[in-house]
Amino acid sequence: MGNEFVDMTEIAKMATCSESNVQTWRLRSADFPRPIDEGSASPKFRKIQIDAWLIRNKQNLEDLGREPDFYHRLMEHRKDSEDLSECIQKVVDQLEGSATSDSKPGILLGKIQSGKTRAFIGVVASSFDKGFDISIILTKGTRTLSEQTVKRLCSDFSSFIEKDEIIVLDIMKLPGKMTQSELRRKIVIVAKKQKQNLIKLIDFLITQGLQKKKVLIVDDEADLASVRFIKKKGGLTYTQGTIADQIDQLREISSSIAYLQVTATPYSLYLQPDNYQSSMHGRDYIFKPKRPAFTELLPIHSGYVGGDDYFGDFDTNDPRSKLFVEVSNQEQDALRKPDHRRIKKENILETPNTLGIRRAIATFIIASGIRQWQQRSTGESVEKYSMIIHNDVQRAAHSWQDQVIDWIFQRVSSSADKNPDSLREIFNESYLDLQSSVTKNGGDMPSHDDCFCIFIDALQSEEIVVEKVNSDNDVMALLDEKAELKLRTPYNIFVGGNILDRGITIPNLISFYYGRNPRTMQADTVLQHSRMYGNRTKEDLAVTRLYTSRSVYDRLFSINEFENTLRDAFENKAHDQGVVFIQIDDAKSVIPCAPNKVQVSHVVTVSPTTLLLPSGFDTIGGSVMAEIQRKLNLLIKPEWRDTGNFTPVSEAVALKIISLIEESMSFNGTQFEWNAMRGLLRYYSEVNNNADGEILLLAETGRELTKVGSGNKSGRSILGIPLREKVINTPRQKPALVLLQQKGGLERGWSAHSFWWPILAAPTDSEPCIFATKTAS
Repeated sequence: MGNEFVDMTEIAKMATCSESNVQTWRLRSADFPRPIDEGSASPKFRKIQIDAWLIRNKQNLEDLGREPDFYHRLMEHRKDSEDLSECIQKVVDQLEGSATSDSKPGILLGKIQSGKTRAFIGVVASSFDKGFDISIILTKGTRTLSEQTVKRLCSDFSSFIEKDEIIVLDIMKLPGKMTQSELRRKIVIVAKKQKQNLIKLIDFLITQGLQKKKVLIVDDEADLASVRFIKKKGGLTYTQGTIADQIDQLREISSSIAYLQVTATPYSLYLQPDNYQSSMHGRDYIFKPKRPAFTELLPIHSGYVGGDDYFGDFDTNDPRSKLFVEVSNQEQDALRKPDHRRIKKENILETPNTLGIRRAIATFIIASGIRQWQQRSTGESVEKYSMIIHNDVQRAAHSWQDQVIDWIFQRVSSSADKNPDSLREIFNESYLDLQSSVTKNGGDMPSHDDCFCIFIDALQSEEIVVEKVNSDNDVMALLDEKAELKLRTPYNIFVGGNILDRGITIPNLISFYYGRNPRTMQADTVLQHSRMYGNRTKEDLAVTRLYTSRSVYDRLFSINEFENTLRDAFENKAHDQGVVFIQIDDAKSVIPCAPNKVQVSHVVTVSPTTLLLPSGFDTIGGSVMAEIQRKLNLLIKPEWRDTGNFTPVSEAVALKIISLIEESMSFNGTQFEWNAMRGLLRYYSEVNNNADGEILLLAETGRELTKVGSGNKSGRSILGIPLREKVINTPRQKPALVLLQQKGGLERGWSAHSFWWPILAAPTDSEPCIFATKTAS
């Protein structure tokens, strides 16, 4: 802009912004088209051109003349809590640094249905305040969740969109070539984690010349599709899954990219190595880091109902003690495929193979009626309610369950019309069950007879809707304006499979019939099925029920413990160099995630009956070894040795001993996870039950094991029978560090010096742990 024709002070006076911003405008005036023709000498014509330029660029000038405040305005609009705002700012501050310093992602870790979308939209707004130009939101690969995300963004950013400050785009519904004014706005792009979506996204960024912009990638449900490895047939190298590979390409598209992973089930992400070995892939095939460099926990809001409510230990006076209703394995198996020998239309209300599902349906109808009666009594808005039946993923199973439900409704509806009293037995069981929890919650109940009339009226009406949901098209047809499942009537029953998991919001869900029972449960998958979690009132929770088998309930209980342990580890900072500890349960066949997600990770598993120790090593020699042993002999006090008893020592002393012993050993071909030993010791001493920062140390001297006999990885023979009984079989609430002083000597295969051999044993009352520290060999 030529100053001889246009004085920025003159423009400032005519604009709506203050003159104090003139310098800011001068510095950034190159961002705008010239306001006048430099060859024009007519003051009048110049004034006309300046006025027209001001009109065209009024919003841009206003933006330049004020401090960015996208998140402040969004926070005021949404009434974000102080905890949520603080969490959002912490995330963005760390992402701002990672955008230029490294390519490692951060993670926003929340619970299922706990407001993660609200949080990452806040992160997007705050990132715009920090100078980011573009935010890319990657969603689960379904149209449902993609559309739900677009609608949510448009709703939260509505005022910014109206003022042309932000533009929200669905990558598969792009307008024509974007104008310069559009490209000057902050841009939010939503794309499914699906091949064609990501191809189009990468092409759009390149063709629009956006590679030099500062970009934030938000990977929603980041453990889904973003991590997958495939071992090449007949070889030792790996490739990635298509989606994971495309996301890595996307992360390379700009030199200023920050990557935020958002999920409630991060197990596969934490089980990735810090970096991938170059020998694992070809020269042109590089895996971008997947393991989070930092973790921020999404605060749990006061209205959240989650696993601790469903799987907590409550006495009989707590209404939550009634949440679980046991269903037989026999019934859930009978619902998996058509079998007219086990379930017949003629005896649909009498066969034990439908006892649980018919009770679930009856209780749902009565529970909805009770809540609506309560709402009418207090003058509240009368709500509609929902139920999910999720017994299988197969379409054939859904059709069979749909048929069984139809038979149940045919019988009960006919009875409601012709002989209502014949339904008294079904009604009484559900009414008494609900009465118990409602009164424990301090709520009012309609009388027995009034509630029976509500039940019969519901069956006689056409207000109970059963929807089969097993494809994207089905779900799209059922969404409301918020992209949530639409509740059409007071009573809504949804029968479906995986389509009802991640990200799908089902309002007012008070009944969940769950029968998925694979041989091995993947914690991340199963946890995402828990659509009954979320923002719930105490009154709704009092009439809510979970119907499943005892075996499935026990596994869900373990998975909840799994999740809580992970969160506790972060809250207590009990992780070392990125090593995260996650409980698993071998007895209940629960694993953290699909094996293909951790194929390139070196995964270590430790339980109360296993030992963690180095094996297959050499000992170093010379003066260096002599100095290490001198330091160790000072640390491991004489009064601790050969007593046959445990001595409590501090975590700091134990860690120092381990670090010195690490220096005394060398490995050829095999390796030992020293960081895992240190991290596990910290975990058990700081977070586990009864943790108080102490470790039980047991030191023995005079061992004469040869190197040939040292290869036993289990450590049992190295420990010996007397110590094995004491360390493994005797109850102990603290971790144990066993130190065995071995005699050296060439005749035994060692160097001349004696050395200390460390063995770490978990508390005998602890759960098993699984973790990864580096790339697999």
